[in-house]
Amino acid sequence: MAWFEARGLDELGARARGYFREYLSGADAWIQQNFAAVTAKVLALLGRAFELRLVYISRQIFTRTATDLAILRIHGADVRVYLKAAAAASGVITGTGQAGMTYPAGVRYLSAGQTYVTMAAFTAAGDGSFSVTVQAEATGAVTNRDGGASLTLADPALYPTLSDTAAVSSDGLGGGADVEDIEDFRARILARKGRPPQGGALPDYEAMALEVPGVLKAWAYAFTGGVGSIIVFFLFRGRPNLIPTEADVAVVQAYIDARRLIRVDGDVVAAPTAEPVDITITDLAVDTDDVRAAIAANLAAMFFERARPGVVADPFTLYRSWISEAISTATGEDSHTLSVPASDLVFTASYPVLGTINYA
Repeated sequence: MAWFEARGLDELGARARGYFREYLSGADAWIQQNFAAVTAKVLALLGRAFELRLVYISRQIFTRTATDLAILRIHGADVRVYLKAAAAASGVITGTGQAGMTYPAGVRYLSAGQTYVTMAAFTAAGDGSFSVTVQAEATGAVTNRDGGASLTLADPALYPTLSDTAAVSSDGLGGGADVEDIEDFRARILARKGRPPQGGALPDYEAMALEVPGVLKAWAYAFTGGVGSIIVFFLFRGRPNLIPTEADVAVVQAYIDARRLIRVDGDVVAAPTAEPVDITITDLAVDTDDVRAAIAANLAAMFFERARPGVVADPFTLYRSWISEAISTATGEDSHTLSVPASDLVFTASYPVLGTINYA
């Protein structure tokens, strides 16, 4: 909420008419069609516009209430947090060519209107097979591809010995993301202000992961693989249940490897293991499609806001009351009975996601 609230026209007009009566002897600004009354209305409109501008300015001076993206970027720059630009997907593809022949970097492949370019020269093996890293020429989530997807050679006349198609590796093409949402950007700035860097503390690893385009949330845990080890779980926009693919993990791993101060051995980034939580609702007083849709939306939002991966050293408890609260606050819901789950759920090696919602 803004610190400054604009006054209404009635209040401003009354204040202006009062000034006319106070400082202009004999004037009565309450008489309709009187010059002073008309002038008071004009002054009220001017004052209203001025105060609305003050409301806008008062919002922009705080990160928590700023609405102008350009100003929010200034707030972020003050603490070295920058808006994440759109990113291109990358990953490995496989195909066949002439055995022993070396092909240059820059070979283009096509898929659903997107072009992908090989990032380095590659040589076909003795059986003609090859694997090479490609990167999309465009940016955005639309450049991601699932493992096994097919890419078509863009210039077969230039490379007649290459097969017309290549397949995306099982890890997929990942890391493609759209420009960061303003609210996600605001959350990162506030997190940076609330938890300044501490030279390699767990929040520093979470902040590094969140700097990667497409990453929505991140959690770092210590000693999961022995003394001195850490692991970073994260969620990625646009993926089913926001669970990142192996290609997404590789992108975040590479980014953290380039930034972290302590060069521990092994990978530190992993996708959380999703564990669906099925929900059964009985005795729904108002059972309509709209109410069910509102319940589903509330439950999805609750899982996103409250859930986190659980590990043995730091289990996560999904409280049954959270589920019931999400159902109760859905628009149009009057009363219900939550049958499943029947108790709180504890997770020690997985990340809870919304499963099937059943109605009985």
